Amino acid sequence: MITAVMNRIRFDKIIPVAELLREKAVLLKAAEILRSDGLVVAPTETRYGLLSRADSQGALERMLKAKGRPEDMAVAVFFDSREAIFAAGELSSAAMNLVDNFLPGPLTLILNATSKWPTPITPRGKIGIRYSTSPLIASLLRESRVPLTATSANFSGQKNNQQVEDIRAELGDQVSLYVDGGLLNGPLSTVIDCSSNEYKILREGAITAAQIESALQEVEK
Repeated sequence: MITAVMNRIRFDKIIPVAELLREKAVLLKAAEILRSDGLVVAPTETRYGLLSRADSQGALERMLKAKGRPEDMAVAVFFDSREAIFAAGELSSAAMNLVDNFLPGPLTLILNATSKWPTPITPRGKIGIRYSTSPLIASLLRESRVPLTATSANFSGQKNNQQVEDIRAELGDQVSLYVDGGLLNGPLSTVIDCSSNEYKILREGAITAAQIESALQEVEK
């Protein structure tokens, strides 16, 4: 049964998210693709993401080529625990407060990296960190056992597509597997640079500036 399901995936590139979570064989195939430097498009709690191994130069080059994105533009990484976040970046008191209040959730934290990564992850010594509430992302991290990129599934600089069919029309066979989570048109993740003593909101999204400021006021008291 498992072999039959895995063989079918080679020809049926779009898989419903419910099937991926329900069928262990499908999840294992997706994890195998990612471990082998392949690309997977999957829904997060915000929009569709283009997933690749974040610790493989070859996988990252394939991802950047698919997006038409230069190597000196940083790519965020999905982590699956607070401990993994602490190991990857330097957390100021403000950053720790944001972790406590909003992670897991639709927040991207920019921190000074504490370990070495391929250039597209830390081109300027900083790392973008995502800790998603998505059960699918958590499952792919667990089964692939590798860190995964957290970048939008679209050509660089273009609009974020809201449906997997539109993403497939754009990225085509460069992606090995598309996971269909339906229409995703909610706000993007909020991006905050906490790499210095002063935090800076680079993109306001699902978490508002007012929520951020309210949480960080607690640090100042």
